[in-house]
Amino acid sequence: MQNKKWLAWALAVIVVLVGASIAFNVAARTPAATQAGIQPSPSASNSAAGPTGSASPNVTVPGSESASASTSATEKDPSSRPPASSTKAPASSKAPSTAAPGSAIESPKLEVPASAKPSATTLPKSVKKAPVLSGTVPKEGTAKGNLTSGFPTKAMPIPEGAHIVDSSVSTQKRNVQVAVNYRTSLGVEAVLKYYEAQAAKRGWVATRGTTADGAKSITLGFGDDSLVATVRTAPTGATTVAAFGSYVVGK
Repeated sequence: MQNKKWLAWALAVIVVLVGASIAFNVAARTPAATQAGIQPSPSASNSAAGPTGSASPNVTVPGSESASASTSATEKDPSSRPPASSTKAPASSKAPSTAAPGSAIESPKLEVPASAKPSATTLPKSVKKAPVLSGTVPKEGTAKGNLTSGFPTKAMPIPEGAHIVDSSVSTQKRNVQVAVNYRTSLGVEAVLKYYEAQAAKRGWVATRGTTADGAKSITLGFGDDSLVATVRTAPTGATTVAAFGSYVVGK
C-alpha cells in the first residue's frame, strides 16, 4: 500500500514537470513567430479589441459603394463593359542597337577604288601671233605738226582727219618705241571705240581704265607688242590723244 502512494506521487510530479515544460516552450515560441512577420489578421484584432477597443471602425468613402456596385455589375454582365478604345498607340521606332559592354565594334570597311590612272592634263596651246612689225626696223626721228618719216602707222593707228601735234620714233636693236600726240573732232567715247576696233582686227586684248586726273585710257596689245592711249577733252572742246607704243620687230 505504501508503494502505491509513492508511485502516485511520482506520477503526479512527472505530469507537473511535463506540463510546465510544454507551457514554457509555447511561451518561448510565440514572440519568435511575431518577430518572423506573422501578424494577426485585422478581423482577429478587431474582434479582440471589442466594441470599446482601440481599433478604428470601418469608414465608408462616399461614392465607393456605387463604384463597387458598377464594378460588380460589369463583372456579371460582360456586354455592359465600355468598348475598348480603337486608337492604337503609335508604333515605337526601333531604337538604335547598342553594342553590349565589352563587345568589339566593327568599324565600317572603306572600299579603296582601283588604282585610277592620272589623267594627263596639259595647258592649252598658246596662240602664236606674228609681231605687228617685221622686217626692217623703222627709222628714228621726231617731227612736229606731222608724222616723222618712217612712222609705223600699222603698229600705231591714228583716226582719219586727226591733227598731228608731234610724233617720234626711237629704236634699240629690234625694239621700237613710238609716240604721237594729236587732236580730233571725235568724242572721247568714239576714240576709245576706235582703238577697240583696231585691237579686234589684230587679235589684241583691249582694256579700258581711268587715270589719276580723271582722263580715260585704253591699253591694247599682245605678247611683246603693246599700245596705251590716254584721251582727254581740251578746254576748247576738242579731244586730245597721247599715244605711246612699244614693239619688237620680227625677222
